[in-house]
Amino acid sequence: MTQAGGIAGAYFAPGGSARVRAVLRSDAGGVRIEAIGGEVLAGPQAVAALQVSSRIGDTPRFVRFADGGAFETADNAAVDALLLPLRPRHGLAHRLESRLRYVLIGLAVTLAFAWGVVRHGIPALAETAAHAVPPGMAARLGDGVLELLDGRLLKPSALPAEEQARLRARFEPFLRSAGGGMPLRVEFRDAAASVGPNALALPSGTLVFTDQLVRLAGSDEELIGVLAHEIGHVEHRHALRHAIQGSTLGLAATVLTGDISSISSVIAAIPVILTELGYSRDFEFEADRHAAAVLRQHGLSPAVLGDLLARLDRRHADDCAREAAAAGGGDCHGEDWWRYLSTHPPTAERIRRIGGQDG
Repeated sequence: MTQAGGIAGAYFAPGGSARVRAVLRSDAGGVRIEAIGGEVLAGPQAVAALQVSSRIGDTPRFVRFADGGAFETADNAAVDALLLPLRPRHGLAHRLESRLRYVLIGLAVTLAFAWGVVRHGIPALAETAAHAVPPGMAARLGDGVLELLDGRLLKPSALPAEEQARLRARFEPFLRSAGGGMPLRVEFRDAAASVGPNALALPSGTLVFTDQLVRLAGSDEELIGVLAHEIGHVEHRHALRHAIQGSTLGLAATVLTGDISSISSVIAAIPVILTELGYSRDFEFEADRHAAAVLRQHGLSPAVLGDLLARLDRRHADDCAREAAAAGGGDCHGEDWWRYLSTHPPTAERIRRIGGQDG
């Protein structure tokens, strides 16, 4: 409340906590605080020498004097009038709060910035961090991942030893000149009870082909197409990048401090990424482009990869239809088929893109 010739409020003496009803008055001699009875409690002091808290809505303001005394008042309009000759009418915080449009604009800018960080910033930093991991460390981490997979999802291959040796010989020319500094090797595993026909690229450079994928392929060339795709995942460090993107603490520690040992904190997520979550659409497309380039370099058509993808798609659809029929009909939402759809780009789109790179 504004009293005659002054601003009503309460005064706190320097170093004290007692609240005294008082009035702030201002004239040519400066600003002073008077008790209700007229006793001068503080001042006079020039307005420019006062410390006045910013206006935020209708919260009380504090006017602080050089000797440590403070005057509190809820009469914000009177304080604004007192300060008018020295500064803009209201502080920035009050202007923002009192104008909903500014608040909404600020919120939109904040959300856009957050989206940009998540969509572009973190993936870019994750790529830098993943490529900073030396091949030797990546190899050790990848070996640990294979042990986890062998203990949970994969079993020893049932393919004849001669068949495994023959395929490794076919793959050798493609492995020799690839890997981006990472030594590559192929392993075969039975995954009938888990991921079925599939191939996995571990951070160590180990490429796991399941027996079910080998039996599904119509030719060695189709398997070579898959091999080139999985090599793309290794060379572009997709497993590490995906895991790091989900661990911003590990990402920050690696990029900002250079401590690559913090990468180990995210390796536990890699088996889940490889077998359940899958890679992002961008990673799959990048690996497809890599495969197309490798296949052309070796005189093969990128279409061989598309052929196996189509075969794999039909296999999943047939399996799902059989499961639905066995369950008495209904929609085809088998667990494996639903998981495959949710973790991979549409097969038709991948085949179209691969076909566009043929030639």
